[in-house]
Amino acid sequence: MCSHPLRMKLYRALFIARRATASQLAEQVDEAVSLVSYHLRKPAYAAVGRLSFDQHTELYRSFLDAYQSWSAECRGAAFRSEYLARLTAGELAELSREMHELVRRYEHVGQAREEAGESEGRENVALHLYGFPFHA
Repeated sequence: MCSHPLRMKLYRALFIARRATASQLAEQVDEAVSLVSYHLRKPAYAAVGRLSFDQHTELYRSFLDAYQSWSAECRGAAFRSEYLARLTAGELAELSREMHELVRRYEHVGQAREEAGESEGRENVALHLYGFPFHA
């Protein structure tokens, strides 16, 4: 998926909605249905759910730009972390599994509460975590 600004907006809207028509997405991003349909036909949307590193970077920059305008409660809850661990491939795989389990647990809790009508104060939260070996 390229870093076209409208495609990024569409990706986010579609990721949040999980399913949507071109008309619904056009309304959300305030664009013409024909333009939205055109962009949705691009091959990149066959792999919705994957962002390029540049798109992750763009999302992070928008977080940094907006951070000061958030409430103190939201600023206190947001986090940025970087860790350096020396792990074997097996340990890295185990860490990955545990991180995925943790995030899925919160996804399910949020969905269940939203389905129960508890949506006040809920925000979409982007979590980007990479774990890979590298050589300095």
